[in-house]
Amino acid sequence: MKSRWFNYRPLCIVFVFLLLGSVFVFYLSDYRILSIITTIIIFVFLLILTIIRKKIKYILIPLISFIVGAILYYSSVSSFQKEIEIPNSIQARIYNVNSIEDGRIKVYADSCIFDGVEINENLIIYVYDSSNLFENIEIGSLISFSPSNFYQTDLFYYGTPNASYYLKGLKYSATANASEINYLETDETFAEKLKQYVKDNLRGSLTNENVEIAYSSLFGEIELLSDSQYNAYKLSGVAHLLAVSGMHVVIIVGILNKILDFLRIKNWPRIIIVSILLLFYMYICNFAVSIIRATIMSIVMLLAPKFFREYDTLSSIALSGIIIYLINPLTAFDPGFLMSFACVIGIATLNKPIASALSHCKMPKWLIDSISISASTMISLIFIMAHFFNTLNAISLIANLILIPIFTFAFIAVFIVSIIGLILPFITIILYPINYVFDFINIVATILGNLPISNFSTVSFSYIAILLYAMLLLILSRVCVANRTTKVILSLPTVALLVVCLV
Repeated sequence: MKSRWFNYRPLCIVFVFLLLGSVFVFYLSDYRILSIITTIIIFVFLLILTIIRKKIKYILIPLISFIVGAILYYSSVSSFQKEIEIPNSIQARIYNVNSIEDGRIKVYADSCIFDGVEINENLIIYVYDSSNLFENIEIGSLISFSPSNFYQTDLFYYGTPNASYYLKGLKYSATANASEINYLETDETFAEKLKQYVKDNLRGSLTNENVEIAYSSLFGEIELLSDSQYNAYKLSGVAHLLAVSGMHVVIIVGILNKILDFLRIKNWPRIIIVSILLLFYMYICNFAVSIIRATIMSIVMLLAPKFFREYDTLSSIALSGIIIYLINPLTAFDPGFLMSFACVIGIATLNKPIASALSHCKMPKWLIDSISISASTMISLIFIMAHFFNTLNAISLIANLILIPIFTFAFIAVFIVSIIGLILPFITIILYPINYVFDFINIVATILGNLPISNFSTVSFSYIAILLYAMLLLILSRVCVANRTTKVILSLPTVALLVVCLV
């Protein structure tokens, strides 16, 4: 019997080659030769593997997924770039507001009507507000105006497709003066009313700065943070604390399980309750990519034992990736999407080997676990961070070790009190001591982020290099069950292609 090289996971294969199909089409307009050569080499290797193993699935599943990914990417870009006539009048509903420089306010609007015709896409409005007329604008306000400028969103403004604009339907941009905008009425959604109610409750016990941080960690709306707030967390490598991510969902599921244990609710009722609440939370958080991933993985983990299956992290994350990709094929180029998945894949493949190596050191288990998780995350993010931000963070391991446990405590307190505060608003006063916790986190993040050694510049890597780096990590990890000689043989061409991409 022939030995296996990998524990074959069809969902992982589908996910990877959907992404590869998108990347291939994108690079046909640039780096064409490198893209074609890399793709040919990958499929020649799969063809050889198919012949050796005598199993058509080794090339058929990747090939079909690759073609589907290429078609979906091309059709998505083409439909988004379809032009319309410039409207003379616009009516829209504001769903988010973000202050920016030079006396402008960046307003996000949906329910757009151009010259009396309903438009399914959303709109960014840059409002010039020298008289502070927009200072107290309410989310949900219906407005009408004649744009001074109007243009379609450039999907490739930063060189790569802006997946966030595509996902949010932000197809158009306009400019207007605040004095020329007419207010019609207010039409808030349930989610917007709920979030505003929670935010108002938090104001009774937290400072303005800490309210924004708590609100962002609860609902993932980092756009509302000031530049100084966000940069402190970003430079110290802990910006993930401010956006709803897998860590937040794990904490929430843990809280729900404790409550359901107390109520002695088990089996299917527990699964149904947790799943419904997670889906509701996903809706409240505007279906952010990271929470969609974490929600799908959590539900799969709950369902696996009921269908007599062992939960597999890589298959679970691949399933969530496929679902998200089918919703928005451009997520293959979204930093939040790639970082979210890279973190989980890094932990799934590298955490145990690193923890095993550290087990020989005289350290408590909780410290070994913390270091191994943070280190595996850092290793998995190297190429992605270099590509999107042209920088690598040398201090994030220390920052995460210090701040994650403290932030987790603060988040649990804010989450539980915010839930109770929906019924008993006065209860939020007990959060007053949390101000000191957030202040400490802010100070540490600022100090670590401003250290001369905390960040250093690097070159930008291509998406092909990112995929090749991910493949190399998988080959070297325990996911690849081949012997050392085979691993070396598999690694050599991958490293060679990676070097070519870097050069």
